[in-house]
Amino acid sequence: MAGRAVIVGAGLAGLAAAEALLKAGWDVLVLEARDRVGGRAWTRELPDGSLVEMGAEFILPGNDVIEATAERLGVGLQQKGMAYGRRDIHGDGEPVTQDDLRAAAAAVARALDDPELAPGSAAELLDQLDLAPSVREAIRARVEISAATAADSVDARDLAGVAAYGDELSCGIAGGNQALARALAAPLGDRLHLRSPVTVVAWDDEGVTVRTADDELSADAAVIAVPAPLVRQIDFEPLLPPEHREALARLGYGQAAKLFVPLLERPPASAVLAVRERYWTWTARVGEEVQPLVSAFSGSQAALDGLGVAHGPDDWLAAVQRLRPDLALARDGVVLSTWADDPWARGAYSIHRPGGGDDAALTERRGRLVFAGEHTAGPYAGLMDGALRSGMRAAGQLGKPL
Repeated sequence: MAGRAVIVGAGLAGLAAAEALLKAGWDVLVLEARDRVGGRAWTRELPDGSLVEMGAEFILPGNDVIEATAERLGVGLQQKGMAYGRRDIHGDGEPVTQDDLRAAAAAVARALDDPELAPGSAAELLDQLDLAPSVREAIRARVEISAATAADSVDARDLAGVAAYGDELSCGIAGGNQALARALAAPLGDRLHLRSPVTVVAWDDEGVTVRTADDELSADAAVIAVPAPLVRQIDFEPLLPPEHREALARLGYGQAAKLFVPLLERPPASAVLAVRERYWTWTARVGEEVQPLVSAFSGSQAALDGLGVAHGPDDWLAAVQRLRPDLALARDGVVLSTWADDPWARGAYSIHRPGGGDDAALTERRGRLVFAGEHTAGPYAGLMDGALRSGMRAAGQLGKPL
């Protein structure tokens, strides 16, 4: 009889683990707190037919695992017609050109390669570089938006990713990113239990017992594939080892929000960043045409406070009207998406703090427990690609049925 594995969480990490374990011969059961699959990958259709990504949005260059998974499952990719790595900069100082940004990105790369430099935080590294003030502030804004936290809370090594500027067109999953989660979940059938938040995981070298509000389930192994704030909320019996708990405590989670504004006219594809207010906007293609919609993303608690996100979309909508006079905004049908108030996320995505130390403890196998999630994905943390990689890695740690 096949060994039984329980997967806690039906985001991309948990679903990738479930798929790999099924192929390896395990009998799997997936428990998900939400009433849907996908976790922070959540696609909604607006009344006008526009598709919006309430959470994870972009597949970045080098995210080859998600591209291969989409191709294998037959869901495919779609070009957005704009480049994540190229944004027109609107700031208060001297104009910042794309050439300025590329030169600054090259300076960041050289600094990170310098063995004599102790980079510390992203803010500290930027302050050491010989950059024009307007360029430095533009990159700092990009860092704080992308990392969803203040630049002095971001490890300087993360600048290598967020300061990478390029013209390669961005893409997403055809039909919306949640389509990938649905495709991964389809073979599970009644092995997938929604509305089943896990509260207790009892574990030892012999097996695991998982408790929900309504049930208690025994298994030979378990994959814990929920965001780090939720891992901290689960009662582990016994407690996870100190090094694991300390690694979890070192992780931060960024705070971010997205705003979706319908348009009265179909625009060209575009990407524009507001330096002072710390958000960026884009118009993008779905299928053959650009949607009549502008999307906006803001990161860091200070930026969200400045945009009045806690009080609704009005202040942010007014800011978008000032930033994008080229767009004919429709005030009806505006949608605001946040993460901090989502009980099954508690934040946008993970942050590796400056000098946070080695987080390898997050991926260590603990008896019959293994762990997945974008926060365990090292250089791919914060990405859908990282979530998939982590689920595959966790399944590999369990190997064949016991």
